[in-house]
Amino acid sequence: MVDIVMATYNGAQYIDEQIRSFCRQTYSDWRCIAHDDGSTDGTRDILRAWAKREKRIVFIEDGVCGLGPARHFIHILQYSDAPWIMWSDQDDVWFDNKVETMLKAAEKAAFKGAGVVYSNAELWNPAKGVISHRNTLFYPACLREMLFHNSGIQGASSLFNSAMCDILRVPLSAYAMHDHLMLLVALCFGTVIYLDEPLMYYRQHDHNVSGNAPGSKWRKVQLMWRNRHEPVIFNPHYEGTKAFYEHYKAQLKNSDRHILEVYLLLPYCNWFKRFQIIRREHFTLFGSRWILLLKLYLRRYKR
Repeated sequence: MVDIVMATYNGAQYIDEQIRSFCRQTYSDWRCIAHDDGSTDGTRDILRAWAKREKRIVFIEDGVCGLGPARHFIHILQYSDAPWIMWSDQDDVWFDNKVETMLKAAEKAAFKGAGVVYSNAELWNPAKGVISHRNTLFYPACLREMLFHNSGIQGASSLFNSAMCDILRVPLSAYAMHDHLMLLVALCFGTVIYLDEPLMYYRQHDHNVSGNAPGSKWRKVQLMWRNRHEPVIFNPHYEGTKAFYEHYKAQLKNSDRHILEVYLLLPYCNWFKRFQIIRREHFTLFGSRWILLLKLYLRRYKR
């Protein structure tokens, strides 16, 4: 049994197509738990209609709204009791074999404790077709490789177990995004499996809640230059990481606690000291120390 947890907000233009892609899945033992964050465009009417004609669609109307994407996804987890959970955005389109492929990988991994499987996605615009065959270009294996990304791995590309869900449900004082938190949890307390196989269309349009994806490492470097007015570290991700550290510091391995403490102290260092520490601790960005140091040179560190 797989619970597909879907957070919606003003997605009436796209949501029907996404739900139809659930119904085409080659694995049929799934349930979609949908919750809306206060839409004004008819999204809730579409969800109510789906819930009436498809028993696997459950629309939760608990009066809670205005949460924002991160807290919204975490909020919906309380309604899931399945052994496997998948997060879904409202505007993507899943390939027919997505659930089956990821579930087989998870069962083969036989997680001991918290575990997550990530797949890839094709960047897609309905008017232009496939823009890129890979959305996720780099797969972090440890905190040193993750913390300067200002993100996690795309949440909608994940399947995780109930042990991971139990950890994610614990409330924190701050969140950047739900997928940022999950990658922190996975790298510190769990097991991560990466499938470099696209299993959905990641729709690109002007209204993406989490922004448009660049599509290639070179494109990322170009954007680093173009957006050099932006900081190295986005404050929401810094505060989300800090909240994670403060809640779990007693349970962290010494090596992970050290890396998080160093990361959280970096805003208070001068440029030269920060440069030295990043080199000494082997922090990277997109798998490269030099790309991170270039970004450090081009931009102010943090607002």
